[in-house]
Amino acid sequence: MNIKNKLIAAAASLVMPFCAVPFDALCAESHTVTIIDFNGKVMTTIQVPHGESIDLSKINTSELEYHINEYTQVGFNGWSTYPETITEDIAVYALFVRMSIECASIPNKNEYYSKSGVVRTDGLTVTITKNTQTPQKDENGAFITKKEVIDISDTCHAVPNTLDEAFKKENKSQIQIIPPGGNRPIVTYNINYFSGLGDANSDDTIDSKDASAVLELYAGTATGVIPDLSKNEYLLCDVNRDDSVDAADSSLILEYYAKSSVSENPISWEDIL
Repeated sequence: MNIKNKLIAAAASLVMPFCAVPFDALCAESHTVTIIDFNGKVMTTIQVPHGESIDLSKINTSELEYHINEYTQVGFNGWSTYPETITEDIAVYALFVRMSIECASIPNKNEYYSKSGVVRTDGLTVTITKNTQTPQKDENGAFITKKEVIDISDTCHAVPNTLDEAFKKENKSQIQIIPPGGNRPIVTYNINYFSGLGDANSDDTIDSKDASAVLELYAGTATGVIPDLSKNEYLLCDVNRDDSVDAADSSLILEYYAKSSVSENPISWEDIL
């Protein structure tokens, strides 16, 4: 064998072992995992070696939390499903939870006849609507969102909460309804204090004479006689606030008089109406 052939044979002996090694072992294949936010924008990409699992624990999800408005907040709920081991390029989507709080109705009591006691919130309706995006998809390929409405009316509180505080300076006040765990009102409304209810003859005493006066007014109205009353005098007689002075108001005045006659403590119209 001449020198040229010996050199070729030697070179072949060096090259052949490398040619026998698979390419993947020399340069491992990797795949791109694209992380996408709620709005379809790319947050980041991760390179994952073929056959290994993906670690999403280091993804900063706090940037996904924000307020749409004063009463609606969006937060991170989890990730869309993905394989345990990565064998191809994939996309992983952040899933949201959206919470909205709203007041459907304010308390139905806005007039008080005493300055003691608490502000009543009867009729208040405050709800939280929770929309949760799930990993499941509909027939169009969109993530399915589950909706839940939670009534939190009973856990809200009024500020000011007591009538003596509300009417400390004047006979009207603005009330704020504060949701649990918050410091911003979901709604505000006005209340007022009305004194002398039921004192139809304006003698600073509520008794049977007032009940008789209301019946007399009612009888006159029934015969076509329109009572000559100021707005305040009319409100003194219209005890049940149904925009009519009639026998029902007279009965309530008698009830008030009867209870106050046998009670050791002052009677409030709040205890009757």
